[in-house]
Amino acid sequence: MTLSNKIPVPEGHSLHHVLCPHDCPDTCSMLVTRDDRTGKAVALQGDPTHPVTQGFLCNKVNHYLEFVYNDNRVLYPHKRIGPKGSGARFERISWDEALDTITTNFKKTIAEYGPEAVQPFSYSGTMGMIGFWGMDQRFWNKMNAARLEQTICIYAAMWAGLYTYGLANPPGIDQACKDGAEVVILWGANLVTTSVHSIPFILDAQKRGAKIIAIDPRVTRTTKMADWHIQPRPGTDGALALGMMRAIVDADLHDEDFLEEQTIGWRELIEKRLPDYPVERVAEITGVPEETIVRLAMTYASTKKSFIRANYGLQRHQNGGQMSRAILVLPALTGAWREKCGGAGFGNLEEMWMQLPMDKLQRPDLGSRSESRVINMIQIGRALADNMGIDGRPLDPPIKSIFVYNADPVNACPNSNNVRKGFMRDDLFVAVHDTFWTDSCQYADIVLPADTQLERTDMGAAYGNYYFSFNRPAIEPLGESVRNTELFRLLAQRMGYIDGTDNAFTQTDEDMVRELVDDTNNPLMEGITFEQLEENGWVAANVDSERRNYVKNGWPTPSGKIEIWCEALVRDYPDQDPLPTYVPEIFGQEDPLRAKYPIQVLSSAVHQFIGSSFQHVPRLHAMQSRPTVELNSEDAEARGITDGDLVRLYNDQGETYCHAVVVQGLIPGVCGTQKQMNGSHTKGGRNINALNTEMVTDFGQSPSFYSVLVEIEKVNNA
Repeated sequence: MTLSNKIPVPEGHSLHHVLCPHDCPDTCSMLVTRDDRTGKAVALQGDPTHPVTQGFLCNKVNHYLEFVYNDNRVLYPHKRIGPKGSGARFERISWDEALDTITTNFKKTIAEYGPEAVQPFSYSGTMGMIGFWGMDQRFWNKMNAARLEQTICIYAAMWAGLYTYGLANPPGIDQACKDGAEVVILWGANLVTTSVHSIPFILDAQKRGAKIIAIDPRVTRTTKMADWHIQPRPGTDGALALGMMRAIVDADLHDEDFLEEQTIGWRELIEKRLPDYPVERVAEITGVPEETIVRLAMTYASTKKSFIRANYGLQRHQNGGQMSRAILVLPALTGAWREKCGGAGFGNLEEMWMQLPMDKLQRPDLGSRSESRVINMIQIGRALADNMGIDGRPLDPPIKSIFVYNADPVNACPNSNNVRKGFMRDDLFVAVHDTFWTDSCQYADIVLPADTQLERTDMGAAYGNYYFSFNRPAIEPLGESVRNTELFRLLAQRMGYIDGTDNAFTQTDEDMVRELVDDTNNPLMEGITFEQLEENGWVAANVDSERRNYVKNGWPTPSGKIEIWCEALVRDYPDQDPLPTYVPEIFGQEDPLRAKYPIQVLSSAVHQFIGSSFQHVPRLHAMQSRPTVELNSEDAEARGITDGDLVRLYNDQGETYCHAVVVQGLIPGVCGTQKQMNGSHTKGGRNINALNTEMVTDFGQSPSFYSVLVEIEKVNNA
């Protein structure tokens, strides 16, 4: 369908495709109406022709024009003129001065310490392929700068999937529901908040008789719409999955033919691992009654048309990798992969992103950066404040210059007190490129203005469904804001990286997108052209490509089979079990630490925000109102806490303040609060990440945000 036929627009106005760039699996297609007389965007809505967007947007993105036209935006380059930290003062400067200051520092740092002393820091402030990791990576590759392991969100689950299935992913939940899934398990997945466009498909499946099961310690918007809500203790989901497997095998409901044909390690799983997980033991571990575990297992195994949609929060425990592996193996045991609607997954990022031609996009051939040292982004605090690397050894050279973009590290990273301490170093040069005055800007020497999705060209690849999307700018950049790709072209020019022999820094954004539309190693791109993307704004990935018939052609793993027994995991992590297993978090139910700090914190996604994004939109900020903590009524009563009370959450790491919300049905010993709230909007200036450590998961090097224990007390005279 041509753009002009999608919705009517008034005379003197024009319609523009824009993809939603934020860190959400839906990756919506939007239609923006521009008043051509003023050049201003005046209306925005979901694309009614997009099969997932279906004409509506989430609460956050419905306010996107308030995001674009916002008094809190950074519109011009600035330099700091006083001390770092809260209340830092800045003055406007020219782009020439800003670029010269940054590149002079880069050159000086490289000359004195080497390129590894320059540390990029970025993540998912934009998820467009070009803005997220395109021209920036070319620049850092040319410099041979230090690398950043971008582990903060998905790595434990991602690696669990890669070790087990390779690049194979399940269908999107939209497709699974449309294709007849009879049992849908939403495992740690509050999709009403984090993937609202999946909800119509789930509700349609529910109306035709599909059983919707939510597994979550918390009570959420999603658990309330489910047919059945099961509440295991946090961090015990792996044991629950293994207990389900044991019950399925005991009932002879496993698919032995599928296991023999398609997997390796299934006999070891059944003979050596599952005997350790009788239902009565699993009930003790998880707190889920025996009869519930058996009923869940029988319901799941009653049909191969079963689909498990897990979400990334549950892998943010110390045992998150093995927890994810156990859940992902369930459909292999039952043979659910035989059905088009069957399987299990946390999304489809592996197929949608990792099969794109990244060498063309990022140009690793520009340098030898694969040999540069790696900093894990969740340990940036100890890297900056303690000069300590991922191996626990001193960094040589130390980080002397850090360039932050697409991220707000002082709020997002664990052990945030240490992160802020590191950013306060007088000998550390800090540059920040952002759309808004984030808390991280308060530590910057130079702040650069970034654009919004309405002001750039980019391509999207959804990680919760199978659609690609594209947009050109709908409006001119506001103020002097500059998109990521253009910023790194400007920096490359100042660094002398453009010499006329290579087009790495002169390619246009469109040229870069065109190179991504390549089916050589990506069956999802079969039959897709750039012209299709450009005309319609979105295009369906080729999920029916014969190359994706893994049951017929073999799985993209070293063995060509689903690796229930995984040698690659043991090779990379010698202390890990090659079979899915359950290892308790460091603090078990009887750990003395629980006596001191008896409440486990789950810091989950916020309904009004996406990480740091949208916290600067006044209406959304008013909807959230203030940081809150959900408490079980027994835990609240024992502490003299009632609804609305200001409370202090604390442990040996730090403290933060929230207002109490007493929730009926939340299991005792668990509280829920918002992740990544701006410290500047919080009493005491710190969010929940001040209480987290930099401990990584069992494998995947992910954060253990949910493996944190606290005590909670009422603040008197608040």
